[in-house]
Amino acid sequence: MRRDYSKRAKFYAPYKDSFFADFVNLEYALYDVMVIPRKKIEEIRFASHMLWGIFCKVARVLPHMPKEQLLALGLRQDMLPYINIDYLNEMAVLARFDFICTDDGRIKCIELNGDTPFLVQETFEMNEELCAEFGVNSPNDTKQFVKGMSQALFQAMQYIGKADKPKVVITGKTAEDDIEEHCQVKFIQNALPFDIEYIPIKELIIISEGPKRGLYTKALERIDILYRPAHPIEFLLDDVADDGDLIGLQLLDLVRDKELAIINAPAAYLLQSKILLWLIWERRNDETLFTKHERGAVKRYMLPTFLSDAPFLEAGRAFVKKPVFSREGNTVEIFDAHGDMQIASPNRHYTDNLYLYQEFTEMPEVTIQLKDGTHKKKWLIGSFMVDGKACGVACRVGNAITEWDSHWMAVGVE
Repeated sequence: MRRDYSKRAKFYAPYKDSFFADFVNLEYALYDVMVIPRKKIEEIRFASHMLWGIFCKVARVLPHMPKEQLLALGLRQDMLPYINIDYLNEMAVLARFDFICTDDGRIKCIELNGDTPFLVQETFEMNEELCAEFGVNSPNDTKQFVKGMSQALFQAMQYIGKADKPKVVITGKTAEDDIEEHCQVKFIQNALPFDIEYIPIKELIIISEGPKRGLYTKALERIDILYRPAHPIEFLLDDVADDGDLIGLQLLDLVRDKELAIINAPAAYLLQSKILLWLIWERRNDETLFTKHERGAVKRYMLPTFLSDAPFLEAGRAFVKKPVFSREGNTVEIFDAHGDMQIASPNRHYTDNLYLYQEFTEMPEVTIQLKDGTHKKKWLIGSFMVDGKACGVACRVGNAITEWDSHWMAVGVE
């Protein structure tokens, strides 16, 4: 259905101070809704539920593997002391699968964003507003989002043994540094029914030793629980103060010693690793690891994934090369059945990673309206898991590799 583009500016105007409808010369938020049949939404939820159990099952095996194997699988050595710190009911209270819904009706998972997924505000606030604008039902459950994120707070309180008025802070970049990240963090802060203070990440203070060891605000108030919805664990490993102090590792030490709880917990680092895509596919027929239903879900909803391109070249099948740790399509390449590269991301920030090779599956097309006219684009579905429940879907619209310059489209249900 064609939407009246002239109404877009008026619709998003009330949200100009709290949502990034446009940024970096990008018409990010579309004035449209992709209406998906109810049966397809239900299958996306089912696939998410099944794969969540599978990913968590395999991720929980990793801490028991020899150190040498973990390093060979692309995990960082400095992270190994923390990967078994897992104090929430779920390995990640907030995560997002990415699915391709093919033209012939299949649903295929291309990855799990297991630690700090974006699209949160779009999915649990703006989606409902767009659906109301166009008179369709939203498939997303904001109540489950709030409930799950709230449950994580109570579990964090139990971990540090502080049930009486903990100091809870949520952190991220300032609006000047990153408007998208800032809006997401502020949305989560305002959505949760607790006294949660927002503090920019650059203003947090770590005291690494002595009787006052801990994480603090600028006013030197001790922080007990830290929500970090936009600052991934793997970024913490590289956080270094101006004087050379490894402040990210110092923060993880505080968590290990129960001086601080962070949400997600450090174990979410394992869910963020795309090595799980290979491990699950490698063990897809293992009756000692997976149930009959789990094995069926792997074969139905996952793609063949290997540690080299040889299986695809031998079979004459196109494939995608992607780093084990990467985000927003960065450093991703698409190859044809002959092994010739067809498309590559211009952003290459993860070239020091181990690479995976995953079967290429074509994304479906959709026509979108921008101010300069209509465009044919590819679309990808994100499916949110909150406290182990599938409760929100989002649609990104972009090119063959979904990168930072993709658009967001609301999702409705027939």
